[in-house]
Amino acid sequence: MSDHGSLEPSNSSSLPFISTSYSHLSENIPRRIKSILEYENDNDEEHIEHFKYKQDLDRKLTVTSIIGLGFSLMGVPFGISSTLWISLMDGGNVTMLYGWIIVASFSICVVLSLSEIISKYPTSGGVYHFSALLSNDKYSLTSSWFTGWFLLIGNWTYCVSILFSGSQFILSIFGLKNVYYKEDIFFVLGVYFILLSLCGFVNFKLSKYLEAINKMCIIWSIGSVLLIDVLLIVFAKRTNSIKDILSTFDNSRSGWPDPIAFMVGFQSSSFTLTGYGMLFSMTDEVKRPERNMPKGAVSSIFISGIFGLIFILPVLTILPELKLLLDDTPEIMPIDIVFKAATESYIVSFLLALLLIGTVFFQAVGSLTTASRTTYAFARDGGLPFKNLWVEVDDIEQSRIPKNALFLSMVVCAVLSLLSLISSSAFNAFMGASVISLSLANGIPILCSMLNKRRKIKGAAFRLKYLCSGWIINSISVFWVVLSAIILCFPPVIKGMTAATMNYAIVVFLAFTAIVTLGYKFWGITSFEGPQIDTDYFELQGIQEQSARPEDFVIGIDDQDDEEDELHYNEDAESVMTKKDPSKSKKTVHWTSSNRNSFDEQETIVGSQYEARTLLEDPTEGRSN
Repeated sequence: MSDHGSLEPSNSSSLPFISTSYSHLSENIPRRIKSILEYENDNDEEHIEHFKYKQDLDRKLTVTSIIGLGFSLMGVPFGISSTLWISLMDGGNVTMLYGWIIVASFSICVVLSLSEIISKYPTSGGVYHFSALLSNDKYSLTSSWFTGWFLLIGNWTYCVSILFSGSQFILSIFGLKNVYYKEDIFFVLGVYFILLSLCGFVNFKLSKYLEAINKMCIIWSIGSVLLIDVLLIVFAKRTNSIKDILSTFDNSRSGWPDPIAFMVGFQSSSFTLTGYGMLFSMTDEVKRPERNMPKGAVSSIFISGIFGLIFILPVLTILPELKLLLDDTPEIMPIDIVFKAATESYIVSFLLALLLIGTVFFQAVGSLTTASRTTYAFARDGGLPFKNLWVEVDDIEQSRIPKNALFLSMVVCAVLSLLSLISSSAFNAFMGASVISLSLANGIPILCSMLNKRRKIKGAAFRLKYLCSGWIINSISVFWVVLSAIILCFPPVIKGMTAATMNYAIVVFLAFTAIVTLGYKFWGITSFEGPQIDTDYFELQGIQEQSARPEDFVIGIDDQDDEEDELHYNEDAESVMTKKDPSKSKKTVHWTSSNRNSFDEQETIVGSQYEARTLLEDPTEGRSN
């Protein structure tokens, strides 16, 4: 009894001590950090921003289509194959394998960060709209202008890079028969213009099949990786040991110190995985973009990373000596030699090459598609001269496309390719500058969000908020963007380097930046408008929810018909002010495009609920006025 009694005072006295210690500890946490932590754990309602742009393009793309487009833009098997020489020069197996894992991991962080933003601001302006919306008002237009031009230049030159390297690869197939094959720039350009014309035709005449093409890309890309792996392993006459696959590091050709060579080898994976930022230019054509764009973008980068690894491991398993790949046949792409040396069969090697040519086609079509949409969006905001010409949308073969923006992108790609006639180093510098531009365009909005304490993405449909994951992933993303931009300025090889083999990417990028700066000072500052948020949307939404007739506009969750919804309702205009807990949502409100147009044409609806009811009952009345 006494023992029990003696314990009670001890327990009771310890509680105030613990409470006091906790209170003291809490008071010593910097208020700024504490407020950030509390803010990151908010459970506020979703608040998805809407924009004033007219919906000119068809919303027809699904999550699966976005994944397919992401696959096509990154083009994993061909992307790795066309830049294989870089990783082999700068370390071989170790650089190729672990470099891919590192770059893919960093890229996933960047995509997660951008997906969080797109779920708050679903706009086809993509990263340049993000920069404007997440910056302080003072720098909003400036950051948007530079990000927009970096994105546009990156899109155009990325498309050129894919088409040109694809043309080189197609012609290098002749090296499978003739080891003395020499590349002829005029033949390369001939194939280049054929590919460009073919991709332009697909985007112009077959745009209505874009959904099917993107889905087909998934099947082709995954099937190609698996089939190439199987054929290489089955027909291989020799294989390397697991130790050699995982630990061989040969830096005898680059001239860089080993640690730097390893990082310079990241260029190979960076060139392949940079295309994810171009995905967001397709937002205007995606159903429910605030949810489907994050799902599609994150899924595509995850799957690309996995299948890149699945492709790399078998290649390293049968990889011949580097002397054969890099020294004896420098005019032939190393992947062609890998196929031929491993299988010792021209027919099998040719079949493997054809599979990669298929990925070239999908990648080129996808890059031209996103380039045209970026051109269209940027011109719509006044970022290009003659904006009315480039924003024109036409009905072509039962599909609405920005025809003139597509043609402008094709002309730019054609002109840039002619640089290869002047100097191969100048052309390569433009291609390197394209990846730097895309990387910075992806990183600027993430940095802007962090500088504003991530408060401007409050209410996003997709949040990185638990355990400060948003801050951690955003910080990693910005670090990687800066590091990759620096790495891309390094020449892959400095041993025996001459003026012709120097990497001039940073020079070209700085020239781009100077021209863009002058353009903003003398023209853009008066013509460029930036993103146009529809500040009246939620007020109109509130009026509609009160006045809409249930039989016309309100669909209960339990009786919603997906097919009817797709045919008769504009999914982009559905109610976005719903709780994150779907069980708390009683109904979903949809607007048809005609209803939205009627609201836009009747400004007095904001102040008159009666007029709102009138328009909802007779959508054509607003048009007659």
